[in-house]
Amino acid sequence: MKTFIFIPRCLNCIFWCYVLVLTPILCFLFGWVDFRASPEEIVGVGLARRSHDFQNGNSASEFSHTPPQPLAPVSECLEKVSLPGIPQNIPVVHQLFLQHKHCRTFPRLLTPRVCDHDLYLLLAVKSTAAQIDRRAALRNTWGQVETIRGKKVRLVFLLGRSQDNVKGYPLQRLLEYESRRFGDILQWDFADSFFNLTLKEVHFLSWFSQDCREAQFVLKGDDDVFIHTGNLLEFLQDRSPSDHLFAGDIISKAVPIRNRKLKYFIPVVMFPANRYPPYAGGGGYLMSRQTVIGLDRAAQDTDLFPIDDVFVGMCLQKMNVTLVFHDGFRTFGLRQKITPFDPCIYRELMLVHKLNSIELWTMWSMVNDPNLICRKSIKL
Repeated sequence: MKTFIFIPRCLNCIFWCYVLVLTPILCFLFGWVDFRASPEEIVGVGLARRSHDFQNGNSASEFSHTPPQPLAPVSECLEKVSLPGIPQNIPVVHQLFLQHKHCRTFPRLLTPRVCDHDLYLLLAVKSTAAQIDRRAALRNTWGQVETIRGKKVRLVFLLGRSQDNVKGYPLQRLLEYESRRFGDILQWDFADSFFNLTLKEVHFLSWFSQDCREAQFVLKGDDDVFIHTGNLLEFLQDRSPSDHLFAGDIISKAVPIRNRKLKYFIPVVMFPANRYPPYAGGGGYLMSRQTVIGLDRAAQDTDLFPIDDVFVGMCLQKMNVTLVFHDGFRTFGLRQKITPFDPCIYRELMLVHKLNSIELWTMWSMVNDPNLICRKSIKL
């Protein structure tokens, strides 16, 4: 709905001059980002056939002022349109997921720089195109250090394809710039949505097995977590990448949510059992090379499931891997009565979930303050 502003005639013409000059400037500075999505876009199947899909990111050009042009399809996945087993009384997004879950191989759009042969710890972080502030914060805080105690550490961001745009310009161009500038973007040609997080998981596992199996350990996490990389390395110092390791905030005896009004609703047709296998909170968990490669194999013959954390738990159950609970992984944040934003607390942990970009920058600076003195141990 348009808004009209009525100005009394008595106003000086100078006011109109200001309006005419400032209006286009303000419109340019405060353009909207379009985050609307249809059910098909939430599931992500069929987006590759849209006429305004994005290119594969091999262009060497900088940002262009030319409006985005229609592009040819980049991937195909035939629909199983006649599946009588799909009930019609579940939400549309769940119907679409069941209809298209056989679509599990999508081309790569952007590839990070090659992994070093002596890479010790790979930090693999799930992100979306619009979260540029989070990626910037991570690159300049816990993700910036490439060598810790003589061991190489590497940051890479995992993304799907976004339909978000700013004033008609796709954020894909921003990702292409970041890829050229930092070499840390790993992107595939499926829609970046909640129901496609499992696609992001299986594609990452495949990429690791094929292109980055030099890494001895992997920290998989979200882009709104604080990570103490030094503590991770201390935890790993006596462990072998050839042995299985899966450590984090382990959740046992979780049950499927049957309330269709909630985000994690799972209908019985998608998971008939009454209890999920043990899994780690998706904010972050730590794995050995052996476990990541094993997960890749197990994932290949495991049906896709909308909740990626649970999907990983299903694969680990097939592998008969013991999940290790560690109190240093706080994937649900800090909920103690004392002030949680305390560097003396964060200094003792490995990972804390749900921090915004300003909090990440601030906590990183405080934890690394050479003058920080923690006089007593704090029990969480």
